[in-house]
Amino acid sequence: MSASLWFLSVVLVLSGPDGDDSPGRRTNNQFEVEETLVTLIDEIDVAAEEAGLVTEISVREGAEVKSGEKLAQINDSKAQAAKKVAKAEHDVALAEATNNISVRYAEAAAKVAEYDYRAHFEANKKARAAVPDVELKKLLLTWHKGELETEKAQLEFDVAGLTAKVKEASVEAAEDDIKRRQVFSRIDGMVMDVYKHPNEWVNPGDRLLRLVRMEKVKVEGRLTISDVYPTQVKGRPVTVESRIGNRTERFQGKIVFVAPELGPGGKYRVIAEVENREDRGAWLLLKGMRPSMTVDAGVAADTAKTKNR
Repeated sequence: MSASLWFLSVVLVLSGPDGDDSPGRRTNNQFEVEETLVTLIDEIDVAAEEAGLVTEISVREGAEVKSGEKLAQINDSKAQAAKKVAKAEHDVALAEATNNISVRYAEAAAKVAEYDYRAHFEANKKARAAVPDVELKKLLLTWHKGELETEKAQLEFDVAGLTAKVKEASVEAAEDDIKRRQVFSRIDGMVMDVYKHPNEWVNPGDRLLRLVRMEKVKVEGRLTISDVYPTQVKGRPVTVESRIGNRTERFQGKIVFVAPELGPGGKYRVIAEVENREDRGAWLLLKGMRPSMTVDAGVAADTAKTKNR
């Protein structure tokens, strides 16, 4: 064999039958993701916000719950009593804040005092010394006192309005104390674990339940940079295959994260979000599974764009 033919044979062996020097590439720009692992996107520990005795757990393991659905109840008898007191105090303050009788009475009294003074003053002008100066000064003082009483009544009326607002805030605080003892779901998901039961005591932060969302899961894995570059896989579609019993199920998703660092062997981590589905009431992709996953890197499309520039 001539030297030129030997060199050409070596090139074909290294690059593959299509002249492709990426050993990880499959047909149609598909690349195998290694070291795959299914994990969960949403996994939430539902904790108690207030201390107290658990009076109700509304769900069991495996239950499907909706966001806003009530899951548990902590004793709120003291909070309910506090709300009643706060509501009564607010009602009293509101009645005082909406009743300005004292202001109107003070205004009327001041007008009477003013009229009394002016009448005596005019009488004294017509008949000198008809009313002693001391008496006129007393009448004038009574008039000014009535004006001050009006200002005082107005101030008390304004304070009553502010007090009503304070009492209203107390009612809202009591309602919040009650709500904090009601435990609601914050996601649409499945109950995985129930940690507490009725008649058990809990403190703030104690776990009550664990919820997970299974409609969409994460599949993590690694790609080799010599096979495909990170910029070619971010946002690209993936296909996940898992052996379920005696059949293979296929799922679709896309790469949502590419780690900006390399590990041993020039590998970098990627994460795909994949649509899960149920079969006879059971989810097919489960946390901890290691399915196969390929990513469509779109290398051919990228190359075509580069050539057209």
